[in-house]
Amino acid sequence: MFRRSHQPDVFERLEHEANDDFRLLDEVGPEYFSAEHLMELHARIRERLALFKGRQRLAMIVGLISTGWVSVTLLFRIMNLKWLTFAALGASALCFTGFFFIVFWQKKRFESKGELEYTQRVIEEELRRRAQLRREANR
Repeated sequence: MFRRSHQPDVFERLEHEANDDFRLLDEVGPEYFSAEHLMELHARIRERLALFKGRQRLAMIVGLISTGWVSVTLLFRIMNLKWLTFAALGASALCFTGFFFIVFWQKKRFESKGELEYTQRVIEEELRRRAQLRREANR
């Protein structure tokens, strides 16, 4: 009758946030991570960037196609082809919906491209700094 649905949700959220290495990297800095872990994070951030760019390209293609359908709709309207006008208008609406779905899905899934690139730069700079320190220690 009385359910306690709030407790597990809070604990699950806390566990998820605690396991988010990128958030931890942003909060405490890269110096607290091992080199192997930083290299793993670097590989994961490169995968995220590639996925982000691929989805961004897909969204732009779908947006361009929807603009093409709007042009076809206007052409059919000028030619006074009523049913083809409605069909092209429907295709245009579907493409616009697909475009906005991809854009909002990407925003929910990832941060911005700039934040992904910033995280990549931070990791690369820390790995370079450690490599420089290792070279200096070996001299």
